Amino acid sequence: MNKDIFIKVDSLCFLRVLNERDVSENYVSWLNNYEISKYTQQKFIKHNLNNVEEFVKQKRESSIDLLFGIFYDNIHIGNIKLGPISWEHKSAEISYFIGDKNFWGKGIASKVVKKVVEYGIKDLSLEKINSAYLEVNIVSARVLEKCGFLIEGERISEVIFENKRINLILVGFVANKNIF
Repeated sequence: MNKDIFIKVDSLCFLRVLNERDVSENYVSWLNNYEISKYTQQKFIKHNLNNVEEFVKQKRESSIDLLFGIFYDNIHIGNIKLGPISWEHKSAEISYFIGDKNFWGKGIASKVVKKVVEYGIKDLSLEKINSAYLEVNIVSARVLEKCGFLIEGERISEVIFENKRINLILVGFVANKNIF
């Protein structure tokens, strides 16, 4: 799979597949910041330059994952991952985060999710894209709803979040049934 992908989001924002040179102390600090990572599995890992570089390298070498950096005015502000991709079923998972809190609440996540979904469907011939969010993550719920994802179900008491059992909401985007 070609990993030299560049996706223009708007006049200042673009996506490109990350490489090890993109890993910085700033990037690692996002992953170690509870406020930024609390809705992700990353909160359970102590990150450092080496393990983040290894993760980025694994995703870059993978035939079933695309890990994009979100860049705004050439500054790396977050990531969005399409994968794992099931080529047999023409489906994939999508996950994302804005690591730079200066860019929270500006609609960037919605724009990049739409662009990656569009890329997956038009360029990779995917027909279904799935995601999930913790029921308390209202921001992610809004992003995915804006992008045409529909709730498909929930896993009751699936995870422990801040010492409480909560539900995991499952959502999906089906080509030709949603936006595109």
